[in-house]
Formats: sequence, C-alpha cells, structure tokens
Amino acid sequence: MSVKLYKDFLREIFPQYEQVRKVSLNAGFNCPNLDGTIGTGGCAYCNNSSFSPVATTQLPFLEQLKAGIEKIRKKKKEIGILAYFQSYTNTHAPVQKLREIFTPVISHNDVAGIAVGTRPDCLPPQVVELLAELKKAKPVIVEIGVQTANNETLKNINRNHTVECVRNAAAFCKNAGLAITAHIIIGLPGENIGDFTSTANLVRDCGFSAIKIHPLHIVKGTRFAEEYQKGKIKLLSLEEYCEAATEVIRIVSPYTAIERISGESPGDMLLAPAWSRDRNLIISKLPILCD
Repeated sequence: MSVKLYKDFLREIFPQYEQVRKVSLNAGFNCPNLDGTIGTGGCAYCNNSSFSPVATTQLPFLEQLKAGIEKIRKKKKEIGILAYFQSYTNTHAPVQKLREIFTPVISHNDVAGIAVGTRPDCLPPQVVELLAELKKAKPVIVEIGVQTANNETLKNINRNHTVECVRNAAAFCKNAGLAITAHIIIGLPGENIGDFTSTANLVRDCGFSAIKIHPLHIVKGTRFAEEYQKGKIKLLSLEEYCEAATEVIRIVSPYTAIERISGESPGDMLLAPAWSRDRNLIISKLPILCD
C-alpha cells in the first residue's frame, strides 16, 4: 500500500524548498496541566527535558532561532527553516501575547513557516483565528497532543482533556485552513490493539495532515517512572509495538503523512524501553514503510 511520508507533506506545503528542517524553540510558555489552570503535576508520562532539546535553555527564543538557523545552514544553505515552538503548550497565553511571540518569527526572512505544539483544549476560536491570520504570511502547522482516543486513559494519565476536545480543536483548525499534526502514544497502561486502532481512526476521521507515533517512554521525573520502578506498568515489546504501529499506519494512510514512528529520549533520562532508542531497528521491522 502507499504510505505518505512527512517529507512529501513538507514538499506540498513548501514547494520552493527541496528540504525543510525544524528549529526547536522554547518561547517560555507553561502548561495548563502544570500551572493549575486545569490541573497540576502534568501528564503522567511527560518530562519536557526528555524530548525537547531546548526545554531548559535560558536563551531568548529569537536567539535560539538564530543559533538553530546557523547550525542548519552550515550544512546546506538552501534548506527551508520551519520554526517549531516545541516546549510545553505553545498556545497557552492571551492572544496578544501569542501575537507578540509568533509575529517576529514568522516574519523572519530565513523562516519558511512555523509549527506550533499545543494541546487540544488550548485552541479556542480566538487563538485559531490568530494562527489563520499568520498563515496569510507563511504556512502554519498546528501540532496537537492527541495521545489516545480512550477517555478513561486520558483521565488515568492526567491529561485533563477529552476526545471531544480533540475533535473540536481539529475541526476549528481545519475550518481555518490550517494543517494539523497529531501526536499519539502506543502502549499506554491498560490499552490494547483495539485502543490503538481507535486512536488511528480518530486521527483519520479528524483529517489530520500528519502523525507522530510514539511508543510509551518511561523517563525520569514522571509519575510513570515511579510506577514502573514499582512493577505497576508493563511495556510493549518491540514486536508488539511494531505490530500496533503497522496497523495504525494502515488505517491513517495514505492521506496522513507519517512524521515519526518512534521518539528518542536522552540515555541518562530513559528508563525503558531500551529498544525505543534504535530508530533504524524499528524501521526495519515496519516493512509497510517500504512497500
């Protein structure tokens, strides 16, 4: 079957560039699930330092952007730059504050477009309207943490939003002409292949343009790390994960581009599974990507 890759999706959005690379940014946002807006303690699996290379930086975000551009352009000058607001929840602020942060980045001469990582419950109409306004200047991709289509799981992992929030956020963004990317996790406690396929169906039915598929990582500094060390969490094997990921890809393809099929956490933070750090091994067990 035909599988759409993320590079093909990027070529559609940025036809003027042969290649596009992300520069991760930390613009100083918080998360409503950390600061008490909707909850405290954060998601049970989440430690921003385990996935965002700029989570702890002290550099102003425009300096981060400059450094990231210089690093990429040293290798190849004609690469398009996608500024990626990655750390925490990047629409968790008043609209005027968001405008002040996003505008100088999307206006930057070396930036081809922006990607904004956020939660489905942090995309009210006025924020989506702002993003749609910015899209008139350059492409805007909204990356939404979906994680699962199981409301009971969302509650258990302390996400503090529902599947209905995902549907609403996706509809708001699609109606505004914005490209949307879904982040999902395969292997959350208590879930099985039926849950994974339900999540894939949600992603497909909501019209997500791209998807990032992650195995559950157990990283230090999280509630799941404590539970795992007490033997309360059973992780999927590499084979089980690849079987589930293959089925997810079958369901969302060929209209949803596959951006990621794993995630990499620093060795000093990752407790398990060890195989999640070997991206090439995972790809080798996903022949669907090579069909």
